Amino acid sequence: MQITFNPRDPMECRIVRDMLSGPIHTTAGSDMDQPDTAAPAETPPADGLTATEQPEPTTPAQPSGDTDCHGMVHDDTIHSTPASKNADGSWRAKRGQKEAYEAAIAAATQGPAESAPQGMPMPQPASMPTPAPASAAPATPPAPIDYKTMAERFMAKMADPDGLPAEYEAIYTALSIGYDDLETNQTSIARLSAYMDSVDEGNDHDGCVRHAMSA
Repeated sequence: MQITFNPRDPMECRIVRDMLSGPIHTTAGSDMDQPDTAAPAETPPADGLTATEQPEPTTPAQPSGDTDCHGMVHDDTIHSTPASKNADGSWRAKRGQKEAYEAAIAAATQGPAESAPQGMPMPQPASMPTPAPASAAPATPPAPIDYKTMAERFMAKMADPDGLPAEYEAIYTALSIGYDDLETNQTSIARLSAYMDSVDEGNDHDGCVRHAMSA
C-alpha cells in the first residue's frame, strides 16, 4: 500500500506516524492470513480415557446365585475362572484342584444319610425284638357231673307234666344215650345234663338236642 502525504504539513505527518506505529497488517495471500486448518482437539470420552487407553473387554461375571447340575455355586478356589460349564452342566474344574473339586461334588450330591466319615460303618436302625408267642394255656377239662345228682334232676322233670318237651325214650335216642352204661358213661351223663339246662332256658326239643350235642 502506498501512502502519499505532505511532509511539510504537521497534521499529515502525525497521521502517518500514528498509522506506522499501529498494528502491522500483512498482505493478502501470506501465510499469516491463511485460516487455521489444524485438527480440532479430540474430545475425551465420558470415562476420561482416550481411545488408546480404553480397557480391554472382559468376560461378564457369572450371575450371582447361578448353580450347576450338582446344585453347586461357583467357587473360585476349585472352579475355573472365568466361570464356565462342562457339557453336562457342571462347573469346569480349576487346574490343580481336581481332588478338592471331586470332593466338593461328592459332598453336594450325597444325602444326609450318606455323609458319615469314610471308613465308619453306617448306623443301623435298632430293631425291636420279636416277642415270643404266648404258649396256649392247657384246656381245663370240665369237672365230671355226678350221676346221682343228674338222675334225681331228670326224674323230677319226668314227674312234672311240663318238665320235658319229649318222652325220655325220644330224648335218649336223640342224644345217643345207652341204658346200660348211663351210670358210668360221662359223655352220656353230660349230654343229658346239658339237655336239661337248655330246657330250663325255654328251648324246644330240637333246640335242646342241638345244645346238648354241641356241649
